[in-house]
Amino acid sequence: MQLIVAGFVVMAASHVWANSAPVVSNVSASQRGDDSKLVDITYNLADADGDSCTVWIAVSNNGGSSWRVPARTFSGDVGQGITPGSNKAVAWDAGNDMAGMVGSFKVRVFADDGNAPESMVLVGSGWFPYQNTFDPEAWVYVDSFMMGKYEVTNAQYVQFLNNADPTAQHWTSNMEIDRFGDSGSYTYEVHDGRENYPIRYASFYDAEAYCTWLSGQTGLTYRLPNHHKWEKAAGWDPVEQHYYIYGFHRDTIDCSWCNYHKGMSMCYGGPLPVGSFDGTGGKEDAESYYGCYDMSGNVWEWTSEVSGSYRVLRGGYWGDNAANCQVAYRYGSTPSNRYDYFGFRLALDLD
Repeated sequence: MQLIVAGFVVMAASHVWANSAPVVSNVSASQRGDDSKLVDITYNLADADGDSCTVWIAVSNNGGSSWRVPARTFSGDVGQGITPGSNKAVAWDAGNDMAGMVGSFKVRVFADDGNAPESMVLVGSGWFPYQNTFDPEAWVYVDSFMMGKYEVTNAQYVQFLNNADPTAQHWTSNMEIDRFGDSGSYTYEVHDGRENYPIRYASFYDAEAYCTWLSGQTGLTYRLPNHHKWEKAAGWDPVEQHYYIYGFHRDTIDCSWCNYHKGMSMCYGGPLPVGSFDGTGGKEDAESYYGCYDMSGNVWEWTSEVSGSYRVLRGGYWGDNAANCQVAYRYGSTPSNRYDYFGFRLALDLD
């Protein structure tokens, strides 16, 4: 099999709102001259803050019109914990991923330093014991994807409204966002001090519209996570081979790790800013194995899962008991419903 691979201009995944997003440059890709069918990819990675980054790679076989070549077998400076520097090197086993494919391929390298508002974490491919209602030990294979480190915030959502919703189709006065002007030219502003709180009163349709808008802005494919992706990102530890009951890498629950209803009273009485359980402010660090926060408690999160005429939400909210905050618990609602505990987080396709 002969492969002809070409590098081209790339972008960072965190380029929409971040002022100091990582920058990928000088990407090159070349197939080795032996029979290994390995492709060597090099790039430079810069980050103004010097943060370690998550790096992932997409491949196109149609000149960049789409990026759906099933390229998954990478080694070297790829994945999580990649430090900035020059001449980063990745080996791609193209022969393994694309047996029988011949042509000209383009390679795109992405980086996220974990600090942008739309920060994503990498959830690697592999099997995990999906806790569905029909077979509690059904192992499911999930391809690699990116998951939102945090729930979508008011600050993020207001940018969507100001860019794509002049008629207030995806806004309600219950949100912590004010509306100004006349229909057809509305503008929006977040209430002071509520910028980093999760968006609430978002319907399933609002969440989908946000994903569509952000995908158009970035050229990436953002979606609501499906049930397999959400559950794996929340509860699975592939190193320990352990499925955790709660979405903060624990099988027990406490107000130090989760915003929920404990016993006779609520821990905090309302939503907290996203990522509050990051080890600061007197709370312990409480993230899933993959680095996601608030996957138990805070606000319910819409997924793409369908149950009859309902859409399914996961994770529980600040007023729910411990059972409803378990990773495997599902809550169905009419997709047009907007409640003060309905929010969402994003997933990002890598194909």
